[in-house]
Amino acid sequence: MNRTASLSAGVLCVRYRRLGDRLAHEIGTLDGDSFYPVLESIEGTPADAWPVSPPMQQIVEESIGASLCPVLLGVGLSGNGHWSIAIESQYASSLKFDVACKNSKESIGFGSRYRVSTEWIVASATSSEIGLNHLKREFVPTKLQLLATIGQLRYDDADRTIAIVPASDPERMLTHRWCYRIGIG
Repeated sequence: MNRTASLSAGVLCVRYRRLGDRLAHEIGTLDGDSFYPVLESIEGTPADAWPVSPPMQQIVEESIGASLCPVLLGVGLSGNGHWSIAIESQYASSLKFDVACKNSKESIGFGSRYRVSTEWIVASATSSEIGLNHLKREFVPTKLQLLATIGQLRYDDADRTIAIVPASDPERMLTHRWCYRIGIG
């Protein structure tokens, strides 16, 4: 799987790679040229009416604003929805994800879903904030924070998965949006 796009904020990084008909991604930390995954997106298949994560087919890097800050912009299409994502680096210590889906049919629900790396533990979890701690104290950074700014977080301890879902009713046909930020905690 070839890496197609990436964006860094200090030691944090998101990397996209081709996975069948869509782009999967990992959020992790950097140490020189080494990448250490923290969260890995859980992807669906072409047969899914509602994929478990946004099925991005294209990701491009653009520069926006007066300071020409780099952002990743993505679009995707599933049988029942049009998806978009914007990822920006904030303050060199966090990555902000802004995701939307315009649905053409009632859905059973959607959002962004991740598997937590075995090197990390979920130290705390609420519907708006999840604290992640690295198992080794000599690792830098040892603590990360995942914050839902629009929508809600859900953590499943048995599966070690995190979902970020919109607060809007998925049965309504409209543009649903959820936003989250991961940063050094």
